[in-house]
Amino acid sequence: MKAVALTVAAVSVSAMLSGCGSTQTFMPQSQYPPDPYVKGYAGPDDCIGGEALAAISLDMPEYPNRAFRTGRQGWVILRLDVGADGSVVEAEAQRALPVGLFEKSSEKAARAWRFQPPANGGLSDCRVLIRYRLGEVSLGG
Repeated sequence: MKAVALTVAAVSVSAMLSGCGSTQTFMPQSQYPPDPYVKGYAGPDDCIGGEALAAISLDMPEYPNRAFRTGRQGWVILRLDVGADGSVVEAEAQRALPVGLFEKSSEKAARAWRFQPPANGGLSDCRVLIRYRLGEVSLGG
């Protein structure tokens, strides 16, 4: 009788643990907030992403694990300064929804980006929209 009870308990624990090793399917839990009007966050002389920047190396940020596990979606507007050699000198999240979830991942990835060297020797105050949607990361247009 004890052997049967132990076997049933072992099977139950095994079944519970197999559920913990999920395949990490993204299940959206929140509605994606509408994309912001990026030009509304820029000054008249600021550059907007692809209008003035030609990417050489542009790896997308990683979807933060916490956001992925909870099905969270959102976006970040980054402010970039690009040096004369095309490297990102500064990357700062200017606005994000939801706040506190995607900014670090965006800033970290952007610091590794490389662009064609700007014709005027460098660019400051460029704005780029990064979307975190349905478990994927993309640039806004």
